[in-house]
Amino acid sequence: MPFFDNERDDGAGRDRGAPPEHTPAAHTAGSPYDVLLGLVDEVIGEWRTLVTREPWTKLPASRLIDSFHEILPKMLRLARSGATHIDDGSRELIADAHGHFRRLDGVPLTSLTEEWAYLKRACRCVLDTHGINNDDADRAMERLDVLVDDAVGYTLRGYYRPELDSLRGRGLERRESADRRGIADRRGGTLDRRDRGES
Repeated sequence: MPFFDNERDDGAGRDRGAPPEHTPAAHTAGSPYDVLLGLVDEVIGEWRTLVTREPWTKLPASRLIDSFHEILPKMLRLARSGATHIDDGSRELIADAHGHFRRLDGVPLTSLTEEWAYLKRACRCVLDTHGINNDDADRAMERLDVLVDDAVGYTLRGYYRPELDSLRGRGLERRESADRRGIADRRGGTLDRRDRGES
């Protein structure tokens, strides 16, 4: 697995800075989500500080930060809206512009979960630094935690994209539960022949 890859080195859309709407601003009021949205750069900076001991963080800064400047605001807005799952657009972004490139950069599989845990800690640290450590902050972190769990799954999907793509068309795709032999019958009390001991 190459540590650097030309697909990342070309910088096409990968090494841009934070979009203008994510420029840090001083927040004296607002929900924890609004504060974090206004301080995305501060959260990312805190995250970079927290991960410094990880060997994979020797990547160039733009590749280490990866797509977090795009992903984090989307996740914060979803958490603010009460969403319990990552939306379709964010799923693709997390898988294709994050998980896939983490593999190309040689980031160990075990570190994928850790980097998201550090991101949650960074959000909490920024809230604490700005004196936002009330029940609203706790609830915001709980909502964000649910979405982070979902994001880890999509990161893994991007990381394993080559293997998953190779399984397409081989009859190994996930089937609908109604198509599985015997499951519907068991729920209704009628068993499959195999379950009745018949051959």
